[in-house]
Amino acid sequence: MEVATATALTTAASVFYSKKAADAQKKQIKASNLAAEKANELEKQKINLTLKDEQRKNRSLLAKQQSAYKAKLGASGVSQTGSGQAYLDSLQKEHDAEDKYLTQQAGISLAALQNSIDETKTRNLLELSKQSNLTRARMASDISSFTTGLGRNLIK
Repeated sequence: MEVATATALTTAASVFYSKKAADAQKKQIKASNLAAEKANELEKQKINLTLKDEQRKNRSLLAKQQSAYKAKLGASGVSQTGSGQAYLDSLQKEHDAEDKYLTQQAGISLAALQNSIDETKTRNLLELSKQSNLTRARMASDISSFTTGLGRNLIK
């Protein structure tokens, strides 16, 4: 009977520590997901700030170019119609194309960032599932060992 008690205590301890390890793993994975989300959010902010800064610089450059050209036209006594307006329009179109390109690049960066966080979460979920399955298998094995040992002791 003492052997059955020792086996029961060993099994209970094994189940307890398996559960404790699984809980620690869950906490670690949740912390990893939170850290990944925080890093993701910071990277999104960085991308958006970089985009806004580049757009601001481009708007400023466009305004300077337009002002310089308008001043040049005014100094030469030419009106801002015809070829002068066509040049100003081309500057605006070039600016718009650059802005569209920057926006698309930022969108691609944000999409890649989202894929990265999704991959991290999926990997963590798979690891959690794996650990959960291992814990269940250990518990089942421990219980099986306990019942087998108990059965042997009862037969003796």
